Amino acid sequence: MPFNAEQLNMELSLEQKFQEKIDRDERIEPRDWMPDSYRKTLVRQISQHAHSEIVGMLPEGNWISRAPSLKRKLGLMAKVQDEAGHG
Repeated sequence: MPFNAEQLNMELSLEQKFQEKIDRDERIEPRDWMPDSYRKTLVRQISQHAHSEIVGMLPEGNWISRAPSLKRKLGLMAKVQDEAGHG
């Protein structure tokens, strides 16, 4: 469905207000209007960050059974638990 002139003007106005908000270094909240491309990029970045938080605990988890002492096992388990809490 093509934009009519009124819809196009409204879209441009929203984009201009959004850019002004960014230029003022204001916080953009999830429910705020934002261009679709901006929202898609933001969701992608947040998803990648969440994935890295989860994946970050996997290497340490593999070392728990190989730790030379109970003290070292407890240290690794605490690190894995901390990383799991981030995801």
